[in-house]
Amino acid sequence: MIMKVANLKLSTKFSLAVGVILLLFCTTFSIILYYYLKNQVLTDAEEKTMIIMSQIRSVGAYVRETLRPAMFETLSKFGASDKIIIEAMSTTHVSLQVMARFKKEVEDYGFARVSENPMNPNNKADDFHLAMINYFSRNKNEKLWKGIINTEEGKRLFTVRPIIMEYECLRCHGNPHDAPKELLVKYGTSGGFYRKVGDVIGVESVSYVLDRDLANVKRIAFDTFFFGLSTLGILFLALQSTFVHLVTKPLNNLARTFKDIVEGKEKLGSEIPSSRTDEIGELTNSFNILSRHLYEAEEKLKKAATLEKQMMETEKLASLGQLSAGIAHEINNPLGGMRLCFNNLIESNMDEQSRQLHISTINSGFDRIQRITKQLLDFAKGSPLSMKMISICKVMDNVLQLSSYLISKKSLKIVKEFDENIPLINADSNKLEQVFLNLIINAIHATDTQGIITVRCWKEDNYCFVSVSDTGKGIPEGIRSKIFDPFFTTKGVEQGTGLGLTVAKSIIEQHKGDITFETSEKGTTFFVKLPI
Repeated sequence: MIMKVANLKLSTKFSLAVGVILLLFCTTFSIILYYYLKNQVLTDAEEKTMIIMSQIRSVGAYVRETLRPAMFETLSKFGASDKIIIEAMSTTHVSLQVMARFKKEVEDYGFARVSENPMNPNNKADDFHLAMINYFSRNKNEKLWKGIINTEEGKRLFTVRPIIMEYECLRCHGNPHDAPKELLVKYGTSGGFYRKVGDVIGVESVSYVLDRDLANVKRIAFDTFFFGLSTLGILFLALQSTFVHLVTKPLNNLARTFKDIVEGKEKLGSEIPSSRTDEIGELTNSFNILSRHLYEAEEKLKKAATLEKQMMETEKLASLGQLSAGIAHEINNPLGGMRLCFNNLIESNMDEQSRQLHISTINSGFDRIQRITKQLLDFAKGSPLSMKMISICKVMDNVLQLSSYLISKKSLKIVKEFDENIPLINADSNKLEQVFLNLIINAIHATDTQGIITVRCWKEDNYCFVSVSDTGKGIPEGIRSKIFDPFFTTKGVEQGTGLGLTVAKSIIEQHKGDITFETSEKGTTFFVKLPI
């Protein structure tokens, strides 16, 4: 299976990868949305049941503390101390009547005020409420219980609190001899008496039916999944078509020409016609320039008069070959950053500012790809600078973004110490990015896994300074004097050309600045000094 995937075209791999990413994204987002909305439904239901519970408690407190004493006093004045008006003096009766009227307005809510051995048989607790009475009897410190119970009507959220016997209630629920005679006539003495202060004599509960709300949550989550998948699918097709037209086809044309030159189907010096002025057009022009340079070098080698001259030209051609390998290496660096930004753009549910920042970074990467070849060739030709006012801190941030893939690959820690008050300087931002990118890449290569790279920007007098420090083993003493020499490198051809620091030194000197370094067995620090 792995071999079959490896043999697929890049565009097909891209389509499959993005398709899987979109599916996972929509699924994950819908699941997160479902649980978020479900939690909101439960939170809202809990808040509403607590409000109702508070209201019922307030009604009960009013009956117990105000209305009942007033009624007893009034009855006593009229010589009817043995009478009781249940409708006005029973906390349970008033609470049940209030909630019965409330339920007519809001059917999804339920209320119960029950006991294990009530005075009124209609208020006897069912199995669930009996369990709650036992729970609060065992756990005297618990004042509230919340939970979801499956009932015949569906899932219900219950909020339950214990009913604790208070002193004011003993007249009707203590010794039957002390109770109003009318109460004994109405209910008898079989239940509701001989209570003690502090006893858990029952529970009252407020419940809410959740099924309808949870069904709506599921519907919203499914609708979101299918709508999101459809929308992102259409967007993906549009992006893929645009990418194929603007990038894949031109790059395939370049690759095909390279292959034809290697196989001898095209002669060295062949150029690819292009009328485009964008990044791909610049990359094509850079290829044409390189092709001409290689052709001219080959022609000079053919015209050499002696064996000595042929060896010199061969060495020069080999250097140009190393240069072309370096170009491929340098192009791979921004591609790593672009790939990371593109994956973040697809996988993340980011805000508009972050999305625009990632898009800008990708565009900067394309710009860098088409300019790298030209910049390396400009080193040999001494091309002029493109000067404008820039922020040195912003340049360093761009470089760290482009190299973030290589940094994360080795699990390195980046420490940034930027003085944001550095004034703008007059410089070529693209060439400075090339300098700092080379220093960062060298630091990455020199630093062991999970090491530290420190980047500083600061101002002293009329100069701004940038330093890049690693925690590697340092530069051996025997080669310190050679590191800025052209084509000097301790790496293989596949890792560099030996021109990185040479080009960096040339660019900094063109800016009338200076580049130096300090090294020891604890690491190396490169310093770049630029005039403000």
